[in-house]
Amino acid sequence: MTLIINCIVSAEERRRFDNVVLPRLQPMASEPFVIRHLLGSEPLADGGSHRRLLISGSELSAAKVNERDDELCVLIRDFVDAGKPVLGICYGHQMLARALGGRCRRAAVPEFGWKRLSLGQSPLFGDHDELVPIHSHYDEVYDLPPSCERIAWTDDCAIQAFQMREQPVWGVQFHPEMSYAEGQRMMQGNLETEPDAQQYCVDQLQDPTQVEDNLKIFETFFAAEPQLVTDSLQQSRVRPPKHLAVTG
Repeated sequence: MTLIINCIVSAEERRRFDNVVLPRLQPMASEPFVIRHLLGSEPLADGGSHRRLLISGSELSAAKVNERDDELCVLIRDFVDAGKPVLGICYGHQMLARALGGRCRRAAVPEFGWKRLSLGQSPLFGDHDELVPIHSHYDEVYDLPPSCERIAWTDDCAIQAFQMREQPVWGVQFHPEMSYAEGQRMMQGNLETEPDAQQYCVDQLQDPTQVEDNLKIFETFFAAEPQLVTDSLQQSRVRPPKHLAVTG
């Protein structure tokens, strides 16, 4: 089973992620989803009974300390240490970096709207040399641990995506899970509620069908299999401190 940690704060948007966004991804998975809500009283679950982990975006700031940070980071490290596939999206991407020993901060330039990515070499993107996903973030990862490498960027965000070397573990700052309709809805919501969105929002999407290319990320993630983690790889990791640093 795939464990989904839904980190969204708004009850309405949290339900929409569960009932509208995730059903779009389910056909690509060969196993059912188990959904847990970060903003709830239930435990995030024991990673031992799940084959892979997906962490959603959130209105929370990964550049600040939040109530369940330690619990989420322990869960992430349990999956990573077991060699299981992990994918973090936006806030999930930032918390994945933190769990592995990286650092986050408030970005100098927030990003909103449909924005073109520069892509490096990674199985996460398949044969694509360009993606134009929807963006909505104020924070950014700015320091990766030695076990990770950058695989995508924009002019305003140096680490738009990263991967762990030798393991099926990825973080993406953007929102590949969004359909064109859901992305438009997100962008319109940002323009109505976020004071910086009018200044920084862009629309570089020339053809709405391009949005379907973003699903390659989930095809790769759901096709990835757990990998054996060797003792040498375990020893080479830099383990984060008990209380995780979030800014430089």
